[in-house]
Amino acid sequence: MSETTLDTHQQSLLFRVRDRWLALDLSWRWALKLFLGYRVLFTLWTAWVSNRFPYYAQERLVSAWPGGAPLDLWLRRVLLWPSVRYDVIWYMGIAEHGYAYKVGSTAFHPLYPLLMGVLGRLLGGHYLLAGWLIAQVCCVLMLVLLFRLVLLDYDQGVARRTTLFLLGSPLGFSFLLPYTESLLLLCIVGAFYAARQGRWWLAGLAGAGAALTKQPGVIVLLPLLWELWRQRREQIQARDLRALIRPLLGLALTPLGLLAFLAYRATLGDVKISLSDPSSFIGAFLVTPSYQQTWGEYFSWPWVNLLFALERLRTAPYFYLVINTFVMLIMVVLVCYSLTRLRRSYSIYSLLIMLMNLSIVYPLWPYMGIIRRFTIIFPLFIQLAVWGRSRLFTLLILVCNTLLWVFISEAYVRNAFVP
Repeated sequence: MSETTLDTHQQSLLFRVRDRWLALDLSWRWALKLFLGYRVLFTLWTAWVSNRFPYYAQERLVSAWPGGAPLDLWLRRVLLWPSVRYDVIWYMGIAEHGYAYKVGSTAFHPLYPLLMGVLGRLLGGHYLLAGWLIAQVCCVLMLVLLFRLVLLDYDQGVARRTTLFLLGSPLGFSFLLPYTESLLLLCIVGAFYAARQGRWWLAGLAGAGAALTKQPGVIVLLPLLWELWRQRREQIQARDLRALIRPLLGLALTPLGLLAFLAYRATLGDVKISLSDPSSFIGAFLVTPSYQQTWGEYFSWPWVNLLFALERLRTAPYFYLVINTFVMLIMVVLVCYSLTRLRRSYSIYSLLIMLMNLSIVYPLWPYMGIIRRFTIIFPLFIQLAVWGRSRLFTLLILVCNTLLWVFISEAYVRNAFVP
């Protein structure tokens, strides 16, 4: 093949790639650009941090810089190894060995480790790679659906800023880790998007996926019911209840997902319900006895956790408690301020998730993981994006988020911060 023919072939290929890119929906183009840019930035940052502060032995033996190891080993070193921290290890163990992996493993809901296990076996036992791939794909899909959901009420600028503020938030990098956050928020946003379109069976199925991914997922049922009431209000007022049968059956999939996992946990002997203690029913849905025994976490009134945090700040303060408490208080104020400005279903969801997050009591390490739990309150980022019509406000948000992101992500890679 002549050089001229080769150049023509390359140009033709580039034109085809360009045409296919332009043919993509706007939400896909923006989501892919945002994800790829963020993925490259996060990879470079974590490679540098893990090279400077290696945590595992293999990170000390293999350099993060190219050329020092075979390509496949180097890619694992740069893309995968810096993410193997904290809950990632639990998910890998459950994916490979099931819930017999360790006492306390039933605290982790089954959908993500199930997908991780299936794909890991297809990949020849590479469970970490499977979890990483699932997180990346779910992150892109979540950004696409969130962009489209925002477009139902706002313009493209707000949709872009919403996804940008979400992914660029202090714990936005958790969507790229082999954690549940990308799958969880994908299911939650998907449930809202389907409900807004009146596709109730799909909304219920997505809600079931959320409930099977993590404890907060089942909360999406209540805002979905409000969406149903808003769309079918005239029929409800006319007492035409037949019009509600199919939508309600569809939405019933959401609690059924959680009940299925609860029944499975019961077969493992990890459910404790007492008729004399009504709170035990809530505990059975949200936590497991082995989880409380392993970590000492439980659900109580929000002020119980606050009192533990204030006591630790008074008697034995530590830097990460200050960071978690400070950022948590800011996010609580922002959520409360935005409740009357958001769509009612978004306000219901935001309020319930916020209260649930504040009710997770961990006496030894108060508010541990609180920022990541607040990150799934996606309506908060919609409101920030609305305020972000001011360029000065957008710049302020990006600067503050970047400073916290650098500090927290660096600490995570050093295994010094539980996200």
